[in-house]
Amino acid sequence: MNNTNNTAPLILPMTPDNYESFVALHNRVYPTRTRTVEEVIEADRTRGPKLAFGRQAAFIDDQMVGFAGYSQWTGETHQTWFQIDVVVDEPFRRKGIGTALYSHLSEEFLPHHPKVLRADAYENLPSGLPFAETLGFKDVFREGPSHLDLAPFDAASFEPLIDRLQSESVRFISYAELKKDAPDFADPLYAAYRAAWKDVPKEEESDITRNEWNEWVVDGSQLDFDVSTAALCNGEIVGFCEVGSAADGRPLYAGLAGVAKAERGRGIATALNVKVILAARGKGHPQIQTSSAIENIAMQTVYSRLGFVREPVWIQLEKRVAETRLS
Repeated sequence: MNNTNNTAPLILPMTPDNYESFVALHNRVYPTRTRTVEEVIEADRTRGPKLAFGRQAAFIDDQMVGFAGYSQWTGETHQTWFQIDVVVDEPFRRKGIGTALYSHLSEEFLPHHPKVLRADAYENLPSGLPFAETLGFKDVFREGPSHLDLAPFDAASFEPLIDRLQSESVRFISYAELKKDAPDFADPLYAAYRAAWKDVPKEEESDITRNEWNEWVVDGSQLDFDVSTAALCNGEIVGFCEVGSAADGRPLYAGLAGVAKAERGRGIATALNVKVILAARGKGHPQIQTSSAIENIAMQTVYSRLGFVREPVWIQLEKRVAETRLS
């Protein structure tokens, strides 16, 4: 392919042959959330076959200068929601490439009749939010991403906390051990997860069905059961910290964590995270990444206490297609 016009891109559907350029561009724009070609291939392979998905790439003189993608959300209650991503390499911004990519992409996703479009912007990429706003997206929620490099983590200062909790009959156990010890582990774990989900700050009030949870936790390989950890007291699950799976040598992502209301204030969330950190390091992972709502002061405090490094705020955007009649 060739495009001699240095400002008018050639936009084509992305193919696996473009993945190296796609990943390189992604990692330049998001250096704290890098991906590998293998991870992209695996994510595409395990994507639900009935869920709408597509990518477009913009080229100038055979160089990929931007990409855009859409993906249908999973879950029984959100399959009319679509995630939209538009990324343009910094030297090529403010030339209409992002708008052109979005226009091409919309021709693909609109026939699937989405009702809600979701997109992301970041505090350290100041052009992203105004660009999204010109397309009709609104700022609806903000999260504080952070990461912890595992090699230098010193658990010694947390040993008294863990010893005290263990003396108070709190037991920390990996999901793998929990599943082995109690074949019906999914029932109480789902109950704990659902209770935590109700309390956690989020974009809008919603529940998580058992089928959705089973797909994420029980039926697939999305979680690392050796690292994800639960806290039990007198046989009851009083807390948990779930961690997504990742290839050897790659960062892990810590997802939802929760502690039963009656057990809060004891340091269980901190202790759970220490156990997760040590398990992840023991498996050779270099880093744990996570994110929580900026108004979730309790979890932000836990991460700060553990030494997580804060990253620029993640701005979650939304557009209601049924209301705005996207064109």
